[in-house]
Amino acid sequence: MDFEALKKTDPALYADMDAYLHNGEWQIEYESQTALWLKWNRGWLRVGAEFDLDEARRVISGLPEHNAIVIRGCEGIAETAKELGFTGCNPCKQVVYEGSAPFPVSTELLIRRPDRKDFPKFLESYHYGDEEELREDFEGPDFLGGYLGDEFVGYIGVHNDGSMGMLHVFPPYRRRGYADALYRTLINNQLKKGRTPFAQIIIDNEKSLRLQKKLGLRISDGLLYWMWRGQ
Repeated sequence: MDFEALKKTDPALYADMDAYLHNGEWQIEYESQTALWLKWNRGWLRVGAEFDLDEARRVISGLPEHNAIVIRGCEGIAETAKELGFTGCNPCKQVVYEGSAPFPVSTELLIRRPDRKDFPKFLESYHYGDEEELREDFEGPDFLGGYLGDEFVGYIGVHNDGSMGMLHVFPPYRRRGYADALYRTLINNQLKKGRTPFAQIIIDNEKSLRLQKKLGLRISDGLLYWMWRGQ
């Protein structure tokens, strides 16, 4: 597959794969004229660009049972998810910051690494992943908490696959620009580390997509699908 030509057709849609191809944690697992699949060295996640449903079926059927996949460019894959053994399928837009200049951040928040005592509050408010995975995210170097004095008012981080996410501001502190400040700060941190800031947004999350547009991130034309097995 000519991936360089492919990504020009929808740069945001392929931003994750472009980043992974330059990341030592990922390797090409399968490639043909119409498909490219990457395997995360940690094992449980594959990402793919796939243009033939039959070929996708063959590749997916050979994956370990517990694996999740992120796939795009494969018409009919969402309708086939259950047949392929997936219990969940989320259609997402992918967004990417294509600039190199950091964002200005003006906020009364102190944005910093979170206090360990605030993990239960994070766990109660974020429901994607089990406790072990979420603790890894929370204690990782890219997770940020927003504080007013000692009060934990919101958070954002980088998932262990490299995508930005987990943005949340607790209800009493909303509509004050805190989500914007958290997101700007995280993008700036990603830039400092030489990373491509990208995120995957479930398509019905209109509030988040509005924030991406406000900040000038490029939003994919096409959709990618997160598909997983298990509860």
